[in-house]
Amino acid sequence: MELCSTMGASDKYVEAVYLRAFPFSLAGKAKTWLQSHPNKSLNTWEEVEKKFIGRLFPTSRFISAKSAIMIFSQGSDEPLCETWERFKALLRTCLNHNLDDAAQLHIYYSGLRPQTKMILDALAGGTMMSKSLEEAIVIIDSIAASDYQSHHERAPTQRKGIMELDTQNAILAQNKLLTQQIEALTKQISQLP
Repeated sequence: MELCSTMGASDKYVEAVYLRAFPFSLAGKAKTWLQSHPNKSLNTWEEVEKKFIGRLFPTSRFISAKSAIMIFSQGSDEPLCETWERFKALLRTCLNHNLDDAAQLHIYYSGLRPQTKMILDALAGGTMMSKSLEEAIVIIDSIAASDYQSHHERAPTQRKGIMELDTQNAILAQNKLLTQQIEALTKQISQLP
Protein backbone atom coordinates (compact mmCIF):
# COMPACT_ATOMS: atom_id res chain seq x y z
CA MET A 1 0.00 0.00 0.00
CA GLU A 2 2.85 2.33 0.85
CA LEU A 3 4.60 1.69 -2.46
CA CYS A 4 1.38 1.92 -4.45
CA SER A 5 0.57 5.28 -2.88
CA THR A 6 3.77 6.68 -4.42
CA MET A 7 2.65 5.74 -7.95
CA GLY A 8 0.08 8.50 -8.15
CA ALA A 9 -2.72 6.26 -9.39
CA SER A 10 -6.17 7.81 -9.32
CA ASP A 11 -8.73 6.42 -6.87
CA LYS A 12 -10.36 4.65 -9.79
CA TYR A 13 -7.25 2.50 -10.42
CA VAL A 14 -5.84 2.07 -6.90
CA GLU A 15 -7.42 -1.36 -6.40
CA ALA A 16 -5.96 -2.62 -9.70
CA VAL A 17 -2.50 -1.34 -8.68
CA TYR A 18 -2.80 -3.12 -5.32
CA LEU A 19 -3.82 -6.38 -6.99
CA ARG A 20 -0.92 -6.23 -9.48
CA ALA A 21 1.74 -5.23 -6.93
CA PHE A 22 0.65 -7.56 -4.12
CA PRO A 23 2.36 -10.76 -5.41
CA PHE A 24 5.72 -8.93 -5.40
CA SER A 25 5.38 -8.14 -1.69
CA LEU A 26 5.17 -11.79 -0.68
CA ALA A 27 7.72 -14.47 0.13
CA GLY A 28 7.76 -17.93 1.69
CA LYS A 29 4.43 -19.28 2.97
CA ALA A 30 2.57 -16.16 1.88
CA LYS A 31 3.79 -16.49 -1.71
CA THR A 32 2.93 -20.22 -1.71
CA TRP A 33 -0.53 -19.39 -0.36
CA LEU A 34 -1.19 -16.90 -3.18
CA GLN A 35 0.13 -19.27 -5.86
CA SER A 36 -2.21 -22.01 -4.60
CA HIS A 37 -5.21 -19.97 -5.81
CA PRO A 38 -6.29 -20.53 -9.41
CA ASN A 39 -5.74 -17.58 -11.76
CA LYS A 40 -8.42 -14.91 -11.55
CA SER A 41 -9.99 -16.45 -8.43
CA LEU A 42 -9.17 -13.37 -6.35
CA ASN A 43 -10.84 -10.48 -8.16
CA THR A 44 -11.10 -7.67 -5.62
CA TRP A 45 -8.65 -6.16 -3.16
CA GLU A 46 -11.19 -6.64 -0.36
CA GLU A 47 -11.37 -10.36 -1.16
CA VAL A 48 -7.57 -10.67 -1.20
CA GLU A 49 -7.27 -8.85 2.13
CA LYS A 50 -9.96 -10.95 3.79
CA LYS A 51 -8.55 -14.28 2.62
CA PHE A 52 -4.92 -13.30 3.25
CA ILE A 53 -5.57 -12.11 6.80
CA GLY A 54 -7.80 -15.11 7.51
CA ARG A 55 -5.12 -17.56 6.37
CA LEU A 56 -1.87 -15.97 7.53
CA PHE A 57 -3.07 -13.87 10.48
CA PRO A 58 -5.68 -16.01 12.25
CA THR A 59 -7.62 -14.64 15.22
CA SER A 60 -5.29 -16.32 17.73
CA ARG A 61 -2.27 -14.55 16.23
CA PHE A 62 -4.11 -11.23 16.21
CA ILE A 63 -5.16 -11.62 19.85
CA SER A 64 -1.61 -12.52 20.87
CA ALA A 65 -0.14 -9.52 19.02
CA LYS A 66 -2.72 -7.10 20.40
CA SER A 67 -2.24 -8.45 23.92
CA ALA A 68 1.51 -7.82 23.63
CA ILE A 69 0.72 -4.18 22.80
CA MET A 70 -1.82 -3.79 25.59
CA ILE A 71 0.46 -5.19 28.32
CA PHE A 72 3.60 -3.47 27.06
CA SER A 73 6.19 -2.59 29.71
CA GLN A 74 9.76 -1.42 29.75
CA GLY A 75 12.33 -4.04 30.74
CA SER A 76 14.32 -3.52 33.93
CA ASP A 77 17.58 -2.72 32.11
CA GLU A 78 16.04 -1.62 28.81
CA PRO A 79 17.05 1.87 27.66
CA LEU A 80 14.36 4.22 26.37
CA CYS A 81 15.62 3.99 22.77
CA GLU A 82 15.15 0.22 22.71
CA THR A 83 11.81 0.48 24.50
CA TRP A 84 10.50 2.93 21.89
CA GLU A 85 11.72 0.77 18.98
CA ARG A 86 10.25 -2.39 20.51
CA PHE A 87 6.89 -0.70 21.04
CA LYS A 88 6.77 0.54 17.43
CA ALA A 89 7.71 -2.97 16.24
CA LEU A 90 4.79 -4.42 18.24
CA LEU A 91 2.45 -1.98 16.51
CA ARG A 92 3.81 -3.02 13.10
CA THR A 93 3.22 -6.72 13.85
CA CYS A 94 -0.45 -6.01 14.44
CA LEU A 95 -1.45 -3.43 11.84
CA ASN A 96 -5.15 -3.91 12.49
CA HIS A 97 -4.88 -3.18 16.24
CA ASN A 98 -7.45 -0.34 15.92
CA LEU A 99 -5.72 1.82 18.55
CA ASP A 100 -5.64 5.51 17.74
CA ASP A 101 -2.44 7.48 18.26
CA ALA A 102 -3.53 8.85 21.63
CA ALA A 103 -4.28 5.34 22.94
CA GLN A 104 -0.91 4.11 21.64
CA LEU A 105 0.91 6.93 23.44
CA HIS A 106 -0.99 6.22 26.66
CA ILE A 107 -0.15 2.50 26.52
CA TYR A 108 3.52 3.27 25.84
CA TYR A 109 3.80 5.87 28.61
CA SER A 110 1.94 3.67 31.12
CA GLY A 111 4.35 0.81 30.45
CA LEU A 112 7.47 2.83 31.23
CA ARG A 113 9.43 2.53 34.46
CA PRO A 114 8.85 5.41 36.92
CA GLN A 115 12.39 6.75 36.37
CA THR A 116 11.83 6.98 32.62
CA LYS A 117 8.47 8.70 33.13
CA MET A 118 10.16 11.25 35.40
CA ILE A 119 12.70 12.10 32.71
CA LEU A 120 10.02 12.48 30.04
CA ASP A 121 7.86 14.57 32.39
CA ALA A 122 10.82 16.81 33.22
CA LEU A 123 11.55 17.37 29.53
CA ALA A 124 7.89 18.03 28.88
CA GLY A 125 7.92 20.74 31.52
CA GLY A 126 5.16 19.00 33.46
CA THR A 127 3.39 15.76 32.80
CA MET A 128 4.07 14.18 29.44
CA MET A 129 0.42 13.29 28.99
CA SER A 130 -0.59 16.96 29.13
CA LYS A 131 1.30 17.61 25.89
CA SER A 132 -0.31 17.32 22.49
CA LEU A 133 0.23 14.04 20.71
CA GLU A 134 2.66 15.61 18.26
CA GLU A 135 4.69 17.32 21.00
CA ALA A 136 4.87 14.11 23.05
CA ILE A 137 6.13 12.09 20.09
CA VAL A 138 8.74 14.75 19.26
CA ILE A 139 9.98 14.58 22.87
CA ILE A 140 10.10 10.77 22.87
CA ASP A 141 11.81 10.65 19.47
CA SER A 142 14.45 13.19 20.49
CA ILE A 143 15.18 11.46 23.81
CA ALA A 144 15.26 8.06 22.11
CA ALA A 145 17.72 9.37 19.49
CA SER A 146 19.95 10.85 22.19
CA ASP A 147 19.65 7.70 24.28
CA TYR A 148 20.49 5.56 21.25
CA GLN A 149 23.69 7.51 20.66
CA SER A 150 24.76 7.27 24.28
CA HIS A 151 24.08 3.51 24.42
CA HIS A 152 25.41 2.47 21.02
CA GLU A 153 28.13 4.83 19.85
CA ARG A 154 30.40 4.55 22.85
CA ALA A 155 31.50 1.35 24.47
CA PRO A 156 30.96 1.65 28.20
CA THR A 157 34.25 1.88 30.04
CA GLN A 158 34.24 1.13 33.72
CA ARG A 159 37.19 2.50 35.61
CA LYS A 160 38.16 0.51 38.67
CA GLY A 161 37.28 2.10 41.97
CA ILE A 162 35.04 4.77 40.42
CA MET A 163 31.29 4.48 40.41
CA GLU A 164 29.71 6.39 37.55
CA LEU A 165 26.03 7.32 37.32
CA ASP A 166 24.21 7.17 34.05
CA THR A 167 22.23 10.26 33.03
CA GLN A 168 18.98 8.81 34.29
CA ASN A 169 20.32 8.09 37.77
CA ALA A 170 22.06 11.47 37.91
CA ILE A 171 18.78 13.24 37.17
CA LEU A 172 17.00 11.13 39.77
CA ALA A 173 19.67 11.96 42.36
CA GLN A 174 19.36 15.69 41.57
CA ASN A 175 15.58 15.44 41.80
CA LYS A 176 15.80 13.73 45.19
CA LEU A 177 18.24 16.37 46.46
CA LEU A 178 15.96 19.19 45.31
CA THR A 179 12.96 17.50 46.94
CA GLN A 180 14.84 17.23 50.22
CA GLN A 181 15.88 20.89 50.04
CA ILE A 182 12.29 21.99 49.33
CA GLU A 183 11.01 19.90 52.24
CA ALA A 184 13.63 21.47 54.56
CA LEU A 185 12.67 24.98 53.41
CA THR A 186 8.97 24.22 53.83
CA LYS A 187 9.65 22.98 57.36
CA GLN A 188 11.63 26.14 58.20
CA ILE A 189 8.92 28.41 56.78
CA SER A 190 6.20 26.62 58.74
CA GLN A 191 8.12 27.29 61.97
CA LEU A 192 8.29 31.05 61.36
CA PRO A 193 5.96 33.18 63.53
